[in-house]
Amino acid sequence: MKIKSFFAIFFIIFSLFSCGTTDTVRDQKQSENMTDPAPKPLELKKKKSITDEIIVRDIYTKEEYPLSRIVNHGIVFIELSASWCKACPEMKETTAKLVSYFGNRVSFIRLYLENDIQEDREYRDIVPEMAVVSSPVELSLEKTDIMPRVVVLSNSASEVTADITGAYPSLYYYGLLSEL
Repeated sequence: MKIKSFFAIFFIIFSLFSCGTTDTVRDQKQSENMTDPAPKPLELKKKKSITDEIIVRDIYTKEEYPLSRIVNHGIVFIELSASWCKACPEMKETTAKLVSYFGNRVSFIRLYLENDIQEDREYRDIVPEMAVVSSPVELSLEKTDIMPRVVVLSNSASEVTADITGAYPSLYYYGLLSEL
């Protein structure tokens, strides 16, 4: 009988002691949570888009703004053209075909050098036409000497995926864009 009462008393004391410490630990955690400021949300740094650094001029309204204002998110296909370029009319046809293949999945833009703007009524409804005012030094779009030139920007427009000069068949560009 003494052993049973000893275990009963031990069990009662143990359960009172363990319940008390559990409440104390719980109370401490609640008070810590009340005094700690709310956790800060994780801040992700957005990569700067190259399209923010390319400044264009609308050839009709003469307004200047970053290319990012008119291109959708995603891949950006920049075609540089000039009036003195013999292969540029063929490149305009190629770009028109690519627009029909890729639609809204790729943003297409045709840029002219500042001193060589030409209005192309046949294609202007298909591909926006702008004059390039300035661009990052590594691209130097406004100083291009060899035409046609195509620059393709990655899905986030944060890096150059391709920088191609010369005329190539549309299948070449199609393959390039399909891989992105």
